[in-house]
Amino acid sequence: MNHSRLRGFTLIEILVALAIFAVVSITIYGRIGDVLLQTGSLEARTFATWIAQNTLTRLQLEQVPGEAPSAGRVVESVTMANREWELVTEISATSDAGLRRVEIRVHPSGAGDGRGERDAVARLTGFIGQY
Repeated sequence: MNHSRLRGFTLIEILVALAIFAVVSITIYGRIGDVLLQTGSLEARTFATWIAQNTLTRLQLEQVPGEAPSAGRVVESVTMANREWELVTEISATSDAGLRRVEIRVHPSGAGDGRGERDAVARLTGFIGQY
C-alpha cells in the first residue's frame, strides 16, 4: 500500500493555521470595537450640532424687530433622539450696539455642573443683528 496518497495535514500545520486565525480574529475584533466607538461619537456630535443650529435659528426667529436680544446666559435641558442634552446659550454685546454674539454649547445631560466650562460635544458661534 502506498502511503503517499493518504497524506493530510500534520498537527503542526493545523496549530500554525489556528494561531494565524486567532491573531487575525483578535485584530479584527479590536478594529470593530474602534468603529463602534467612533460611530457613537459621530452620532452624538451630529445630534448636538443639530441642537445648536436649531437654537440659533430659534433665537433669530424669536427676535423682536427693532430690538437686539438682551445679553445673558441661559442653561436649559433639551431632548433629542431620546437623549437628554444640556444646552448653554451665552449672548454677549459686541462693539456694534445692534449686534449680539451668540455662543451655544451642547453637552450630554448630567456630564457636569452646568457652567459650560467642560468640553462640549458641539459648539456654535453666531451673530444676531437688530433689524
